[in-house]
Amino acid sequence: MGQAIGLILLILGIVALTFVIIYSLMQIMGKSNAAKILQYGRDREYFIYEMLTNAFNKDTVLHNLYFPVVTKEGTFDTEVDIVCVTRGGIAVIEVKGNKGMIHCPPSDTWRQRYGKKVLQFKNPYIQNEGHIKAIRKALEKKGLSNVPIKNYVVFTDIHTQFSHRYPWLIRSDNIVETLERLDDKLILTRRDQRIIAQIMRNHKRRKHMTFKQKDKNRRTKI
Repeated sequence: MGQAIGLILLILGIVALTFVIIYSLMQIMGKSNAAKILQYGRDREYFIYEMLTNAFNKDTVLHNLYFPVVTKEGTFDTEVDIVCVTRGGIAVIEVKGNKGMIHCPPSDTWRQRYGKKVLQFKNPYIQNEGHIKAIRKALEKKGLSNVPIKNYVVFTDIHTQFSHRYPWLIRSDNIVETLERLDDKLILTRRDQRIIAQIMRNHKRRKHMTFKQKDKNRRTKI
C-alpha cells in the first residue's frame, strides 16, 4: 500500500514538473518573440500602441495622428506616432527603432553606432517638440489651454544603450511603468480625458501633404 502511494506521488510530481517546464518554455519563447518583433518588426509603433492599450483605457491611446503646421511654403501635416491621454496629462510619444549605442547629447543631432555602422539623425526630442506645439494649438482652438503635455522618446530595441540619461528617454520595456507614474498624478478628470481624446481622434486622417512627402518630392526634383 505504501509503495502504491509513493508511486502515485512520484507520478504526480513528474506531471507537475512537466507542466512547470512547459510553462517556463512558453514564457521564454513569448519574451523571445516579443524581442524579435521589437528589434526587427516593421510595425514597431503599432507594437508600442498595443502595449499601451493593454495597460490603459483603449479610448485614450491613439496612434498615427496628423496635425497642421503653417509654414512660409504652405500648410503641412506633421505626423505624431502615439498619444496617450493619462490623468497626469498628455504623453506624446516619438517611437524610434535605432539599435546599438545612441550618442544623445543635448544638441540637434544624435548619432547611432551599431557594429561598424555610424548613422546621424535628428534629435527625436526636438522633433517631438514640434509635434507638441501642433497639438497644443489644436487644443487651444477648442478652448483648452494649460493642459500638461509630456514629451517622450521610446526606443523599441530593448538592448539599446544611451550615452546620456534623461527621464523622457526610455526603452520599450519601461514605457508602461513610466506612463503609469504619470497617470498617478491625477491632474485631469476622466471627463477631461474623454474630451481631449476626442479632439485627438479628430486628427486621425491627414488633410495636407506631410513634411515627409514634401522632403521626398524635393529630393525627387533635384
